Amino acid sequence: MRRGLWIVLWLLTPLAWALAPCTPESEVGSGCRLAIADLHPTQGGIGLLQVEREQAALAEKSPKQLDKLMKKKEIPVVISPDGRFWLVDRHHLTTALWRSGVREARVRVIARLKDPANFWRQMRANHWVWLQDERGRPLEPDQLPARVQDLPDYPYRTLAGLLEDAGYIDKDQQVYFIEFAWATWLGEQMGWAGVDSHNLKVRLHEAKQLACSSRAAHLPGYPGQQCLLNPARSGH
Repeated sequence: MRRGLWIVLWLLTPLAWALAPCTPESEVGSGCRLAIADLHPTQGGIGLLQVEREQAALAEKSPKQLDKLMKKKEIPVVISPDGRFWLVDRHHLTTALWRSGVREARVRVIARLKDPANFWRQMRANHWVWLQDERGRPLEPDQLPARVQDLPDYPYRTLAGLLEDAGYIDKDQQVYFIEFAWATWLGEQMGWAGVDSHNLKVRLHEAKQLACSSRAAHLPGYPGQQCLLNPARSGH
């Protein structure tokens, strides 16, 4: 059987999760199974090229490796006062699962917010939502895509994500959404030049030089470990 098919067959098997279905009453801190279609994004877009890379990586994993990955990369959700489930991290992984044909995922309930009047204020205060588009323009909560499969492509989010994966952004503090601050800054520095599969290597090389430069010092996660290991890459 091709490994790409293992993803669908294994992840859709309830025994693989050994978890109960999620409900609006699921306990904070508990793990449960949830339909990906019921997850509401908390950001305006994704880096599609990064998603495609994650999707290809998933297809190469055995069931045992997938189980280990999904336990390590738990999908955190917040339950809102109206009982909806808000995806506060792992948008790229969740989108890769959806594009692979997976329709249900393991999630971890990290909070339940009960005050409708203060829901979005609390989401912002906890850094559980990013209400800016790729270019840093503000978004209203009702402008967020309703479903994971509706997330548009933010090409510079791909560059930021690949920089983080390569060690050019330090995310030890585990603050959600710092990649978006980098994506906006990179786009501004690079004049919003097009980013696609054909020029990704060139754009990423330029992004690495920028990430290690002193111009990036105001950004969260600066400097990344690769910049510290290779100080010659740092510019001014």
